[in-house]
Amino acid sequence: MKMNKQIKKENTKRKIRVSTTAAAAFIVLAGVTLNSSPALAYALSDVPVISSIVNVVTFGKYTVKDDGYELDINTPKIEGLSNKDLEENLNNTFKEQADTVKELFQKNVDELKAEFGDETVHMDIEFNYDVKTNNDDILALDVYTFYASGSSNSVHNYYTINKKTGELYTLKGMFKDGADYVTPITNYIKDEINRRNLEENGMYFPETFDKIAEDQNFYINNDGNIVICFGKYEIAAGAQGTPEFVIPNEVVADIIK
Repeated sequence: MKMNKQIKKENTKRKIRVSTTAAAAFIVLAGVTLNSSPALAYALSDVPVISSIVNVVTFGKYTVKDDGYELDINTPKIEGLSNKDLEENLNNTFKEQADTVKELFQKNVDELKAEFGDETVHMDIEFNYDVKTNNDDILALDVYTFYASGSSNSVHNYYTINKKTGELYTLKGMFKDGADYVTPITNYIKDEINRRNLEENGMYFPETFDKIAEDQNFYINNDGNIVICFGKYEIAAGAQGTPEFVIPNEVVADIIK
């Protein structure tokens, strides 16, 4: 990845990239989602439909500013879900991720200070969240880790919850049993990449995109559309950020549940 480069020194001001080991640790941390564990993917048919107000609040805020080292942690907490088991497990997951980011940050600060002493070093880490959708039916949350040191990168995990049934959606679970959802979504995204490159001067790399993963990052937007998400540098230049593709309902109308 772009950020996993060797530490460089500058003559006037030293800017230290996060080490390969540290970057990999952050990626592993952010890449493990609740959705990836079958034991934690909840779809409980006997959860009662309860009309309640579901909110996402900041459970814990933690900030460090130490010369060029900066850490900003805002841990989300979901409140009001009818599925209390899911609510508890999600909130525990968010807290554990935040604690791990904090520990990894301090470990890297200690190592860099031991190596470079009082020299100016820049490393910024942010653990935060963004509520993508919060309507009567759906709560969609993006929990992400952003890091910058010379260059920048971010890793996002998306959680989409049916408020009324207590179901944590997976991409596969959105479709009829045995349905091939990968092909139509992939074909739409390939067409959209070509269109963006031609009409919007996009910087996408069609040759690097083969197909979406069966467990591709996604969320459901306020209009009820599936939004497929990619990481920075995954299918495009860094200037494109973390690309998203809203999948029109007609693309998957025949196979969606």
